[in-house]
Amino acid sequence: MTRSRSVTRNDPSSRLSDGQVAAEARTRLAWDAAVPKNAIKVKVSHGRITLLGELHREQQRTAALEDVTRLFGVTGVSDRTTIKNE
Repeated sequence: MTRSRSVTRNDPSSRLSDGQVAAEARTRLAWDAAVPKNAIKVKVSHGRITLLGELHREQQRTAALEDVTRLFGVTGVSDRTTIKNE
């Protein structure tokens, strides 16, 4: 019987850099049809994502948060987006 080694998110050798996390978050947001193109800026510090921007609907905010929350390397998400009243 062989044993497999489990890698946890707290293992420093398995962490992604903030730049890698940001790039993956931007890619996910770009592929989501529910999120307007270039409407959200992504900042990452120590694995914590901050979303900044202006959206038109609450559903767009929800979609963006779902896109980035479960990414590998993310330690938390701060939502600083606003909903524009038309």
